[in-house]
Amino acid sequence: MKKVMCSLLSTAMILSLTACSGGSSAPAPSDGSKAPETTAAASETTAASGGGQEAPTGDPVYIAPNAADMTGTVRFWTAFDGKYGTAKLIEDFNQYYPNIKVEYDVYSNNSEGNLKADTAMMAGEIDALLSFGAFNTSARWENNMLLDITDKLAADNLDLDEEWAGGGYLYNGRSYAIPSGGLSVFIALNMTRWNAAGLGDIPEEWTWDEYIEACRKMTEKDSAGETLVYGGTDFNQRDYWTYAVRQTKGKDVFYNEEGMADFDNPLCATILQRYKDCEDEGIWFKKMDLISNGQKSRDLLWNETVASCVESIITRFVTDTEKYPHDFILGYAPYPINAPGETNYAQGNMPNSFFCIPKNAQDPDAAYEFIKFASTYGGKYLYMAGHTTTWTKTNPDEIVDLIFGSAEEASKWIDVDSYIANVLAVGAPAYHEERIVAYAEIQTILQEYTDYILNGSMSIEDGLAEMNELCNEAIEEKMR
Repeated sequence: MKKVMCSLLSTAMILSLTACSGGSSAPAPSDGSKAPETTAAASETTAASGGGQEAPTGDPVYIAPNAADMTGTVRFWTAFDGKYGTAKLIEDFNQYYPNIKVEYDVYSNNSEGNLKADTAMMAGEIDALLSFGAFNTSARWENNMLLDITDKLAADNLDLDEEWAGGGYLYNGRSYAIPSGGLSVFIALNMTRWNAAGLGDIPEEWTWDEYIEACRKMTEKDSAGETLVYGGTDFNQRDYWTYAVRQTKGKDVFYNEEGMADFDNPLCATILQRYKDCEDEGIWFKKMDLISNGQKSRDLLWNETVASCVESIITRFVTDTEKYPHDFILGYAPYPINAPGETNYAQGNMPNSFFCIPKNAQDPDAAYEFIKFASTYGGKYLYMAGHTTTWTKTNPDEIVDLIFGSAEEASKWIDVDSYIANVLAVGAPAYHEERIVAYAEIQTILQEYTDYILNGSMSIEDGLAEMNELCNEAIEEKMR
């Protein structure tokens, strides 16, 4: 067997989902947008220790009744600079909590940056953290680095599943983070090339076969058959081929029903073969070229090397024509489905980041009010960074106005209807995770073997078989 190149800190636990009812209530946001109404007092409901959460029995409390009187300082670590929503989030929070000071630092969401964040947490230098990825976040709560916020959420009648769709991430029946940051995956379109190919309206749903045919029509080749403009390409991260698996399965992309590795699922081979066929035909830019050259799929769209691409955060850059020059309207098609009639679990906003409080925060009450706000009314500011929120009460029209100023101004840059339908996608089905045993080890194996398969050093069949075997060994080791 080929040797896995590196190891990552991982978890040996199973996430559970809870299901409950909930109401809606809070004072209107400071920008005047419509919000649910709120009760003044919180319920005293608490979650059962070590088991599933009890259902809240009253209306949610998003803003503390004594918000104006609360004091404290919150040292917030995030991956997003002030111009990408953080400054606006803090400004809006202080409209309600004027006497809580929020200071922020930016860390990089990579191995080095996450190690830096962990070190700072252990040193007592962080009060609130935007933590990315289920494996990073679960490693933190499993290693006793995060504050248990179960009782705080229960006191405010905030049910994870009701407030944040598909978001009941628990550890031993307790809540250590709010899974409110989301990721929307879609097909980004150069509408000039889409229209020139005569492809009509952006589809409300489509299959991979239909998307590939659209790529074929948007591809331009010279007289010698060399590709000048590719119809499409995948996103520039190795694991994005698994999003087509997530689309079909809806949960637990790496695991079968028995909790073991699922890379022997025939769907995995079908997806990878589809990649290779499109690349061999010259209608898709090669994924390994993206990876080996450090290129971004969106940059190829901006410079018209490709006419479409799988994307998630491209909207963040669309108005910056100085850095990303282009003269076309950006369109958004839904992520394709593998077979007609399937539920598209890649349509909605998938849980991707978590607001949490380190266990040794200097002012946990102030930090809790901040992460609660950032996960509800303040979730809209994640869109300024190209990310999304999973909060179920998000207003799509408010997001368009926030990012572009108005729908009229937005129409100068994007196809607004397809943005609302396929990026905001409020209430649409979304993939989530319930099981992440040996998740980080599996991610490491996946990264390595994706390279072997895509660069041709292993066949799809052999690469997936060996990947499955190694992942099963990692899962068994964690379960001992």
